Amino acid sequence: MVTDQQEIKSLDAGLDRTIILLGLLMAAAWLFALFSYYLSRKTGTDWFSRSGAMMSLIGAVITFRQVNFYQSALATALKEGLVSVPEEIELRLKPPTSYRVLSYLGYLTGIIGTAIWGYGDLLLTVAH
Repeated sequence: MVTDQQEIKSLDAGLDRTIILLGLLMAAAWLFALFSYYLSRKTGTDWFSRSGAMMSLIGAVITFRQVNFYQSALATALKEGLVSVPEEIELRLKPPTSYRVLSYLGYLTGIIGTAIWGYGDLLLTVAH
């Protein structure tokens, strides 16, 4: 039988695993943007703007996926009696630092991606 502490550790491990995977996806989006900027400057194609569209999409996916996973984990913990309602409210108001950092980076990725998507072609012409 699984104890409460083991269940809490399992939920924490799942959150950590999700944050790491989403962080890797975000890093891939940024690397793709950097690579496409370099490729666009070398070949004259417009891959940079397309990478901005991908960054925007990935930023949104990361943010929504992370929120969904965290809310599901909190609901499970509340249903299983692992946390009380006041603790659950506190966890909603002040989630773990890694969660907040990934959230802000997801928002930033979406914002920067939108700017690249809209103005990436102009950035390339100014850079030449």
